[in-house]
Amino acid sequence: MCAASPEAERPKRLDFSVHASRRTDPDKGQPDDCRTEYRARTDSVTLTFRELVADAGDFALLETFYRDLYVVGFPDPNERESLENMQSYLRLKAEGWYGDNSYHILLAVDGDRPVACSISDYLARPNAGVIEFLLVDPRQRGRGVGRRLLDATEDLLQADARRAGPEGLTCIAIEMNDPYRFDPARDNMDPFVRARLWSRWGYGALGFSYVQPALSADQAPVNDLILGAKPLQPCLRHGFPPALVRDIVAGYLRWAMRIDDPACDPTFQRMAADLAARRRVPWTPFEIYLGHDPARPLHVREIPTTSDPDFPPTMRLYRRSFPAGPTAIGEAAFAAALGGTLHEGRYHLWAVREFAESPLAGMASFFTFPAGGFVGYVALEPPLRGRWRLPLLLARLEEQMVRDCGPVIGWFFETARTDTSPTALSRLGFYHLPVDYVSPPHVALGGTDAGEQALSLYFKHLGRADQPLTLTKSQLLAAAESWLSNVYGLPEPRTTVTWIRLQKSLQHLSDDQLISTEPTKGRP
Repeated sequence: MCAASPEAERPKRLDFSVHASRRTDPDKGQPDDCRTEYRARTDSVTLTFRELVADAGDFALLETFYRDLYVVGFPDPNERESLENMQSYLRLKAEGWYGDNSYHILLAVDGDRPVACSISDYLARPNAGVIEFLLVDPRQRGRGVGRRLLDATEDLLQADARRAGPEGLTCIAIEMNDPYRFDPARDNMDPFVRARLWSRWGYGALGFSYVQPALSADQAPVNDLILGAKPLQPCLRHGFPPALVRDIVAGYLRWAMRIDDPACDPTFQRMAADLAARRRVPWTPFEIYLGHDPARPLHVREIPTTSDPDFPPTMRLYRRSFPAGPTAIGEAAFAAALGGTLHEGRYHLWAVREFAESPLAGMASFFTFPAGGFVGYVALEPPLRGRWRLPLLLARLEEQMVRDCGPVIGWFFETARTDTSPTALSRLGFYHLPVDYVSPPHVALGGTDAGEQALSLYFKHLGRADQPLTLTKSQLLAAAESWLSNVYGLPEPRTTVTWIRLQKSLQHLSDDQLISTEPTKGRP
């Protein structure tokens, strides 16, 4: 997990001057006293960036940081390293335990008060750096502290690489909360804001199933993180070799988490199997992962009421895109959803354009419930259709779901069986659920009740498009009850034919058993 100060623009890189000398072991070419200090002035604050070593004075500074900032900054105890371990790692470094690898605790101090810290590792085998975290005192955010601490951290890692050889770092990896899977209420900073900030700093998401193993016998693995990276070789922007990612993860587990043999760790084995099935590991700038691509502009605007000027053209676009059929509804149903009160959850109607001043070219209508989202309609017209705007729109839609109800399990949509291509949808991360699902009665919504017409039911987890399906029977039935009650206005959803047939098609599963299906696409 990483946290840093949100800033309006990327400041220029500072030139740091060495404040204290470093003694170098001539046999190893490495400093044996790593107390290095850098002075920097930022927004009327003079900071000292101090790399800690294993002595009483630095341990006291580390303890102050841990007590005052770290525990608050990492509210999830499963993500939190112990103070004793951090001190132990500094002792091991002084003893030469890391060999060609390295470990850094870099503290930003204002006078004698710690205001920010980063912990990072240099991994010799992949010639890569890893930033375990970068944490800034919330009172110092917006002053450039995070960016300057990052500069100093990256400089330390580059120096490690130069000692190892002339090539320089291949990349710098980071571990952070996945905004789509981590509850913002549990975080010390809005995870979407954090990810956009790191995107401006050159970092992006690595597209594979990353899980942080348990840090101790008393802790659990962490499943709601994402591994990102800053590629320092141009070719890596087109994707990372799986072997490189595997070496980074293995090195991180070995040198940062002290797992003696990562190959024997079940969590690593699952990640290694995922990587082995890929030809490459996609790398996506975090801003694009979150649905914002400067090369593909997309403007979304909420329609709050039927009196909004965007409501009439949005209804005309809806009628062009969704002619009468088993899943079509009348305009009055949109008006009722905008003006009504749901038993639970939130409703949204969006007008979509290329730019704020552009003509209307798309719409989205969707609900968020604690049990999962339900998307009624998404439509794009030229110049947005066929221009890779749909993945961006879905990412924005999923961010809204997180902001509505936290990280829900995912979202559903229903469609006539001839309306969609399962292969095309699976590339976007959708699973065609193997269930018996028929159209709910929706005459009250202004639709046509054509009887029990068979429909396809699709599901997508929030976030990455390549996630394995982890939907249980009980989760699906709870979500279906929510949308039948709130979207279709059915007071007793469990008595409807739709519910009865859906439940019957799942009766071979226990409540907590996963629904078994595979996406129709191969690995990227």
